Amino acid sequence: MKKLTTLAAALLISTGALASTQVVHSEKNFNTDAFTDKAQAYEAGFAYVDNLENLSDAQLRQKLLIITQSPANNIEIDNSKVSVQEFAQQRGEIVYRAVVDVDYHFSTIKSDNH
Repeated sequence: MKKLTTLAAALLISTGALASTQVVHSEKNFNTDAFTDKAQAYEAGFAYVDNLENLSDAQLRQKLLIITQSPANNIEIDNSKVSVQEFAQQRGEIVYRAVVDVDYHFSTIKSDNH
């Protein structure tokens, strides 16, 4: 029984030693609604960025759709870029939407066990 307990403890310790922290970098694009004015589209894009920067880790995890086997921690937005797309929903009606490109990273546990 002592050998079994010792073996189980050794296995548990060695399994924990094989886990390490990894940093994952990724990006996500978001589109705003359509606007009749290009400046309004840019403003909506920057407002979207401002909103993202004020979210908690839990809210960012949902908004960025972060799915990992172990919890994602310390989610940080590294860079964001706003561009505007011009398009037509109907003939002769040009509208604009902001495209927000967000680069971010987070840490998670990487297990070396397969």
